[in-house]
This record gives sequence, C-alpha cells and structure tokens, in this order.
Amino acid sequence: MRSSAELHQESNSAVVTIELRDEELRPYLDQAVRKLRSQVRIPGFRKGHVPASVLVARLGQEAVRREAVEDAVQESYEEVIVDNGLDVIESPSLRIVDGAQEGDVKVELDVALRPVVRVEGIGSIEIELPRVELTEADVDAVIDSIREQMATLQEVDRPVAEGDQVTFNVITVEGDTEDVVTPYLTARLGKGEVAPEFEAALLGASVGDKVAVPAPVDGDTDNEAQTQKTILEVLAIRELVLPDLDADFVAQVSEFTTVDELREDVRTSMASRRIAEARSLFEQQLYQKVLELTEPKTIPEVLLNSAYQQELHEFGHALDGSGISLRRYLEMSQQDENALAGQLSSKAAQSVLWDLALRAIAVDEAVSVDTQELEEEIEKLNTSGALEPRRGGISPLQEFQVRTSLIKQKAYRRLANIVSIKDSDGNPVTLSQLGLDQLLEAGNDAGAEELAEPVGSSEE
Repeated sequence: MRSSAELHQESNSAVVTIELRDEELRPYLDQAVRKLRSQVRIPGFRKGHVPASVLVARLGQEAVRREAVEDAVQESYEEVIVDNGLDVIESPSLRIVDGAQEGDVKVELDVALRPVVRVEGIGSIEIELPRVELTEADVDAVIDSIREQMATLQEVDRPVAEGDQVTFNVITVEGDTEDVVTPYLTARLGKGEVAPEFEAALLGASVGDKVAVPAPVDGDTDNEAQTQKTILEVLAIRELVLPDLDADFVAQVSEFTTVDELREDVRTSMASRRIAEARSLFEQQLYQKVLELTEPKTIPEVLLNSAYQQELHEFGHALDGSGISLRRYLEMSQQDENALAGQLSSKAAQSVLWDLALRAIAVDEAVSVDTQELEEEIEKLNTSGALEPRRGGISPLQEFQVRTSLIKQKAYRRLANIVSIKDSDGNPVTLSQLGLDQLLEAGNDAGAEELAEPVGSSEE
C-alpha cells in the first residue's frame, strides 16, 4: 500500500491518495465475502452459506470490492494519516478512482484538517497581579482585624476621627422645615458603611454638631432635590478599644500560646492564599490575552461540537457532584436553558481557540519532543490507565496524540517564560513567586502533566 497527500491550506483540507495492488486487496476480498455472507439473505440459501459466486452475482462485483477496499483502508488509515503528517479532525469520505471492478485499486480520501491560526505578539503580553510579597504591615492588619472583632466601645469627648463609631440623625432641610428621615443611624467610619460624603461631613464633628452634607453635582438633578439639603446631627462618638496583643489574647483566638506563633500562622495562611489568588489571576489573564492575539477566530463546526459536548459533560458532572438539580441551578443563576447553552458554547469556542493557539506557538517557537520524553510520557499514561491499551502496543495515531499533548505543554511553558509579569506597584513577579516552578524551562518538569489533555480520538 502506497499513499500520498495533496494539501489545500486555504480550505484546511487534503486529498489522500492510496494505491493497493491487486494481490494486497485479495485477503480483504475474502474477508468482505465472509462479512457480506453473514449479512445478506438470498432465497434458497441458508444465511451464512451463500456461495461466493452467487453473492457477487447478487450484489455486484463493485459492491464487494468497495467493502474490501474500505476494510483495507480502515486498517491502515491511522498509519496513513500519521505518515503523511495530517491532523485530521473528522471521518473522511472515500471514493474509488481506479480498480472498482478489477485489478489494482486507487482510492482518494477527502479529509478535513485542523485549522492553523496565528498568535502574534506574545512577547508584548504584560500581566499585572496584586502584590504577592507580604510585609509586616500586612500581617499587622490581619491581626488588628482579629483584635477589632474582640474590641469594646468607649464613648469619647472629642471630635470624630477615622475608625470611630458614630451615632447620628440624618435630617433633610427644606426652607425652614427640618425632617429627621433616619434617626439614630450608627456606622463606623472608614469601613464603607455609609456614603463617602457622609463620612467626609462627620470627620472632625463633635457631639451636638449639625454638619451639612455637600449636595451632589449632577446636571440631571431635579429642582426639588436642589432646594433640599441634608444635614447630620452627631449624637454620640465611640472609639474602639482593642485588647492587648499578649499571650492571653492569643490563647483566646487561637490554639497558639505566643504572639510570634500567631503571627507566623497568619503570615503562612496569608502567603498561601495570596499566591493561590495571584496564580489563578495569572492563568486567567494569560488565557484571555493569548485568545485576543489569536487569529482567525473562526472554528470548524466539528471541533466546536466536540468541545461543546465536553463542556456539557463536565457541567453535568459538576452538578451531580454538588447535588443541585439543573432546574435549581437555573433558578439560582437566573438564566434559562438557552442562556446556559450559549454560555457553554462560548466556553467551548474559547477552549478550541486556546488549543489552536498553543499549537501555533509551538510551531513559532520551534518546540519539539525527543524520543525519551515521548517514551516516558507513554509509560506514565499506560501506568495510570489514561492510555487505552491496544493489541500490539500503542498505535501511530495514539503516539501522535501523546506527542502533540507534550508539545502543547512545552508551548505553555515557553509562553509563561516569555510574558512579562508585574505586580500593581510595577515590581517584577517570577513564576517561582507564584508557585509555578514546574513552568520554568530550565527547572523541573514535574507537575506539567496537569496541562496535558486526555488522549482521545482524532476527531477531538
């Protein structure tokens, strides 16, 4: 069997030509006769016992040979497409060009190929994250918030300061008429519990003072609102008295015995949470910025449908795990089934585009996988059961898929090392600071398998 391929890049397709000598086809002709004999009923013969000559006469030589050709092509199909370097995304259509009746056979397969995209400008990607590094002031702020939860309130005879709890009346004034619209409102300043203009008016006021709230500057404000004023009457001022930061306090709020132990626990928890949040933001931003740079964004229907089914499966699995019915989920999310389908379809489209982008980056960055890496990955997948075993070992297509998955992992690592990462203060952030040492190209590759995709069919 010999094969060749003619690529049509403008349509993301190819025509594969396969040639079979007559002697190569004969075993498949015998196989086709046996298969058709078990399927066809001919009067006067028991099913499965129809003579070959009668079967061919009844069905026609061309029909029997086509069955044989399809079997021969199917058996060698994976090897043919891999040998010709084709990334096929759906089942091909087959036509017999020569040899439909006798002799050598020439077959053509029309195959749809995975589209190729462009991802230009990845070197200019900048990702901004919240500050990752902790300071002692960060730790102090958390401990102070714990102390505030156990604080007591004490009335003071001084003007209002930031952090005080203030009780006041909200009064509207129109002409000579005052109307207490909200009596005895209590709020702590600096916590966003009241409007900013209220806080600004109250700061510096004393008990008994009536302070005016600046009127909003808005061209759409009606005349009645413009003639009405708001004033705040301060009734009481209380300050928070924090408990002493000592061993007694530590014992009350934790299982620790010293302030240093509490501080270290707060520091560790904060660092872990901050790193996890920054890492998640990094991955989200990188994903979106790469998608923005990827062109064209047109996705073949077969890929979109496959990705949509995968999203639907994962969504259903998540619902089952949460114990929430679909109806209840739709009620909670305030959407209908059409909106949910649109949401999943959008995620599917992004997933396909991301896959295409990683493949394009791998090509642009000349990413490759050596034999040892491939063998180690195959062994790992065999051990975990992620690779479906086949008689005679891994198939050419499975090997191609494993290699592709490894190449995409390497492309992601290359991408992560190329982009610029900074915090909100403009300081550089390293992958190590995000707990992503596995993405360092010169470092340990352990953990990169998290980016791998399950080995599936060529239609995925």
